[in-house]
Amino acid sequence: MWKTRVTEILGIEHPIIEGGMSIAGNGELAAAVSNGGGLGMVSSNPGWSPLPERTKNVREHIRRTKALTDKPFGVNFPIFILSDIADRHIEMLVEEGMTVVAQSGGNPKLYTRRFKDAGFTVMHVVGNVKQALAAQDSGADIVIAEGYEAGGVNGPDEVTSMVLTPAVADAVDVPVITAGGIADARGFVAALALGAEGIQMGSAFLATLECHVHEQFKEALVAAKETDTLITQRALGRLTRSLRGPFTVKMHELDKRGATEEMKAFLGQSMEQGAKTGTPTIDLQYKGQMQGDLETGEGSVGQTAGLIKQVRSAADVIRAIVEGAVPITSRWQHISSQPQAAQEPRREKAQG
Repeated sequence: MWKTRVTEILGIEHPIIEGGMSIAGNGELAAAVSNGGGLGMVSSNPGWSPLPERTKNVREHIRRTKALTDKPFGVNFPIFILSDIADRHIEMLVEEGMTVVAQSGGNPKLYTRRFKDAGFTVMHVVGNVKQALAAQDSGADIVIAEGYEAGGVNGPDEVTSMVLTPAVADAVDVPVITAGGIADARGFVAALALGAEGIQMGSAFLATLECHVHEQFKEALVAAKETDTLITQRALGRLTRSLRGPFTVKMHELDKRGATEEMKAFLGQSMEQGAKTGTPTIDLQYKGQMQGDLETGEGSVGQTAGLIKQVRSAADVIRAIVEGAVPITSRWQHISSQPQAAQEPRREKAQG
């Protein structure tokens, strides 16, 4: 049992949170994560829907989650994406009795107070200390420090979780959750050692039985190495980490040349091709994640793709982390309890 302020605030068994994951975060997965003792999250656009239908789509997945679990779960609220429908969307979340929200991609002052006044526990994703302090000042109950290793849209500062977590933990009084670069018990324990009180994972939950992304995409994750993700769209000011494939390799090459106009044209052409074939694409994630087309589509995933070795249930992912953390901490205790004199001969031998 790993009890922290995060488990107390959220009312969950283990301090393990499912990332928002845009179109990948379906209701069945959220329920499975919550039933496994973590906090499941319904994403902001499960499966993909056009903006006018998005609130209805999210409501449906919230209700799917409720039908499968009686444990706490939350919703993702990316500010820059939902801003045009924010009022209607928030009203729907209140109507559905939601009480946990994770905000990202925008100024925390915009909606935090409104969520708090409606009785929500508010988490806010940050990429640097300044953002963490702003989130805390706005009333956020928890900050999620997301490192550059994460999949999908990344912060422009490109700070890794190893540096970001302790920096944020030192700066704020509210609990910190680490996101980015975590997929197993080793990452979980490391996050706690860095000052976090919980972890958020996205990529690790993509390769689960309950996640509704395409099987070919899951297979690609299992086969991936730690070097098989690329950051693209720097030239457009929208850093995005995705699985390596013909589309992302082309985008990466355009990025390196700073070919902004070519990149816009290439993106536009890809979007137009999707429209002609009836593929509902908003940022080409649909083709990569939902159709398994990594030739012409984009599959958002973090660097932890290189650590994912099998497709299994969400509960098994959580169980492996919780159980695997015990021998790691036990080993630490054993090492720290050894007399200094007993350790010195080993060091001398290594030096010789």
